[in-house]
Amino acid sequence: MLTTEHDWQAQDITQLGKIYDIASITSTPVNTKDMQAYYNATTERDYRALQFFKGPGLHSTLRWPAPICQIAATTVQPVMILERMARLQCKRVLEVGCAQGFCTLFLANVCPDVVFRGIDIVPRHIEIATKYGLAKCFANAQFATCDAAVLDAFENETFDFIFAVEALCHLDTPQKRNDFLTRASKRLSKGGIVLMIDGFRSPAFADANTEQQLAMQLAEKAFRINEMPSKNTWKQHALDLDFDVVEDVDLTAEVLPFWELGWRAAHFALNFAYILKYMSKCFRPTKKAMGNFLAVATTAHAFQNRCTAEYGLLMLQKKI
Repeated sequence: MLTTEHDWQAQDITQLGKIYDIASITSTPVNTKDMQAYYNATTERDYRALQFFKGPGLHSTLRWPAPICQIAATTVQPVMILERMARLQCKRVLEVGCAQGFCTLFLANVCPDVVFRGIDIVPRHIEIATKYGLAKCFANAQFATCDAAVLDAFENETFDFIFAVEALCHLDTPQKRNDFLTRASKRLSKGGIVLMIDGFRSPAFADANTEQQLAMQLAEKAFRINEMPSKNTWKQHALDLDFDVVEDVDLTAEVLPFWELGWRAAHFALNFAYILKYMSKCFRPTKKAMGNFLAVATTAHAFQNRCTAEYGLLMLQKKI
């Protein structure tokens, strides 16, 4: 487990302050264009490098006691989704924030009789996902560029199951979340499901110490999120919009080893903070990558003891 010594956390924040203008980062609002630019700049460089070590999929690696997941930990989230799809006998499925299509295409391959659709707000992601789908001749999977808060792609189709893996955290205002669930309800069949596997702000955020809160805020801004919603926030939206909360699973302990590994590398690199600062100013690719470094250096601190962040699964069902 990540060390619980407060001094280590404070030390990391101090070292990050030598590289970044932390006050500016935490006070500057993020907009949709910022988020699109971030993923356009990093998807085919930083994330591809990450995939070299951890395998396909752009989401966090989970440790889970299932045989397939011992072989490829990146399949944990789609396997969890597959189990729930099978239980509910879903025939039409939409992934929100599909990125390069890993989860959608994984599921489309396993379930050839199920119709899959994937949407993402980043056009480059949809280009890559579509290319992969055509290359593998997946007739049951299609992709389109679309904002989750608008949800107007494939507008003549309805779905039994809508899911998102580490995507709905970007719905960082009450209006965006309300718009998404309102539109999702209209696109779902009776008893349809919205399932999210994601990071969430912890209910304990307000009681955390200054460094813990700052670590969470820096992690959010590194991923181009203003304020990550909590599970309680989503539950309140669900109650307001005629959804029932049918499952709530805490996966923080399973995801922490992945982020702790990244944190250890970042903690070592922070010993050379001034070199990193010089590189970020002088080399354009490095400058763009520094946002990812910030996330790696702070996310594990946010997950530590669930002080400001947690990771988990939340499943909502449209009332019949």
